[in-house]
Amino acid sequence: MKDKNFSAKYQDKLITGRIRWHIIIIGLLLLVANSYWVLMGSEVWHSTQLTIASLFFNAVFTLLLLVIINLAIQRIAPRFALSQADLFTIYTMIVMLSTISGHTMMGYLLPGIEHPFRFASPENEWEQLFGSYLPKWLTVHDRDALAGYFQGESSLYIGSHLRAWLPPVLSWSLFIIVLWTVLMLLNVVLRKQWMENEKLSYPIVQLPLAMATEPAKFFKNRWMWAGFTIVAIIDIINGLGFIFPSIPMLPVKNHRVGQFSMRPWNAMGGIYISFYPFIVGLMFFTPLDLSFSCWFFYIIGKLQRVFGSAVGWKDIYFYEQSIGAWIAFGLIPIWLGRRYFWQIFKKIVSVANKPATTLDDSTEPVKYRTAALGIIGGMIVLGFFWIQAGMSLWVMLLYFILYFPMVLGITRSRAEIGPPVHTLIYVDPGRTLVTTLGTRRLGPVNLTMFTLLYPLNRCYRANPMPSQLEGFRIAERAGIDNRRMMFGMLLAIVVGVLVTFWIYLHVLYQMGAAGKARGWIVYMGWETYNRLQSWLVHPRTPNYSEMSGISSGFLFTLFLMLMKARFIWWPLHPGGYVLTTGAGLGRSWFAVFISWALKAIILKYGGAKLYRKTAPFFLGLILGDYTLGCLWSLIGIAFQMPTYGVWH
Repeated sequence: MKDKNFSAKYQDKLITGRIRWHIIIIGLLLLVANSYWVLMGSEVWHSTQLTIASLFFNAVFTLLLLVIINLAIQRIAPRFALSQADLFTIYTMIVMLSTISGHTMMGYLLPGIEHPFRFASPENEWEQLFGSYLPKWLTVHDRDALAGYFQGESSLYIGSHLRAWLPPVLSWSLFIIVLWTVLMLLNVVLRKQWMENEKLSYPIVQLPLAMATEPAKFFKNRWMWAGFTIVAIIDIINGLGFIFPSIPMLPVKNHRVGQFSMRPWNAMGGIYISFYPFIVGLMFFTPLDLSFSCWFFYIIGKLQRVFGSAVGWKDIYFYEQSIGAWIAFGLIPIWLGRRYFWQIFKKIVSVANKPATTLDDSTEPVKYRTAALGIIGGMIVLGFFWIQAGMSLWVMLLYFILYFPMVLGITRSRAEIGPPVHTLIYVDPGRTLVTTLGTRRLGPVNLTMFTLLYPLNRCYRANPMPSQLEGFRIAERAGIDNRRMMFGMLLAIVVGVLVTFWIYLHVLYQMGAAGKARGWIVYMGWETYNRLQSWLVHPRTPNYSEMSGISSGFLFTLFLMLMKARFIWWPLHPGGYVLTTGAGLGRSWFAVFISWALKAIILKYGGAKLYRKTAPFFLGLILGDYTLGCLWSLIGIAFQMPTYGVWH
């Protein structure tokens, strides 16, 4: 419902799918502001991690401010009001920027570029072990240029500093732009199958859509304000308690409540629970069988450890199970949509005057043939890039053959389940190849290339592919032209990667990566290169026990999918299993359980009517947590101090 004070002249303007060019300029300016905010909040003062959750804190808060300002403009000067297309384009551009500038991408990439030559020493022998394998166009070798970066009180704008950083910055920017574009073109192929044919739920986009589609209705809803207020009170108390220790804090974040001391139960480890409000809110929009599977398989994983201890197993290879599970979960959608993808293939290879299929791609972001050519061309560029860096052709092929199914699985989980976070620790193509082939077969150069690629797959928490597909989902729901939405995202990627490098280097030369910055930049450098040192100093043979873990995870995921497809009554979904293997939902399983229980009760006793009535309450839980989390982050930046983080 639109505001009654609108003149009829501007009603159509507010819902148009056309994106105006001055909105792109506003979006680009906000990219700079958000990149700075993400750096300061995450890596300098290390408060709320703005880009670790699936729904980015900074993007939602920016959209909230735009919507509120726009409501005022609609009343005062409606001709200058932003349309839905404008709001969602800006939001999606900021999301794309955040996949690059966030902790789980740039916070890991910079250490890979600068750490080895700064911390190489006679004791660790890094220069002898792998220094000669690190290309000068991908890493910074000049120790003098790195001194100011780590110590601070220096400037990026010194000739030697700029010369040291320019080659790796441009090289990595090219790589990121090409890879992000390839992933977006893969989404073009997937979009219609998942949105229109399978009708996946996309829980992550529920809050942005509710805020910007009918803002007047959303902000007048009492249920929403009830959820918002409850969370705001909790976060205000905890924020003050963080600054003033005399104020007791409410234990909503992940905390241990106990641990068994007797064998085999002690193998379970600590028992942790959490009450993260935004997780309770997000999982409310996940289908019940999926949210049930998430917390159920978390408990099964704990019991699996107990069983392994009872029978004397040294390891149950949980992380290896995760590798196999994610590969299978990425391949399953290809099989499920095989008929549709075959139609796309026929569309691509058909002659213009002799179409082999009636499949229509006129509403897609680009034609399927264009997408296919872009994917092929992009992959050729990626392959050439890493072969030039030193990677063997056969290793490069194996690496990306493993990488793309893993990323596809993550994208599927976001579209179908909408997990609040997906932390895939050790689900790494490089580590997988070391497990299956051993280090000697791969050789030191390929192992070094795996290390440079480590930022891509250390956690996958800010992988762009799920966010890109969610951008297309928003475009579909809001009536925005897909081509223009894609253009906005591509522009944000190109500008965002360059802006992010600039802001990170500008700030860290002033503050010092090992000086005032409290984040994990230095630690991530040690983690990245200590692993490489271990591979080179202690060579590994193929590990058949770990391979059995990979195989079991792969086969069990296929089994769960088969049972789910064959039997309607089967309650367990493979998505729950893949999300809880490895690090999984360890921090949030109890909040997921609470959300599942509340939704089950509401549907059982109130039906769909009560579900629709209470849905704004759960949106309020999300918005309240995000708003206060962002406000505490901004307070920390303003007063140059760490503040309470609502997540992590």
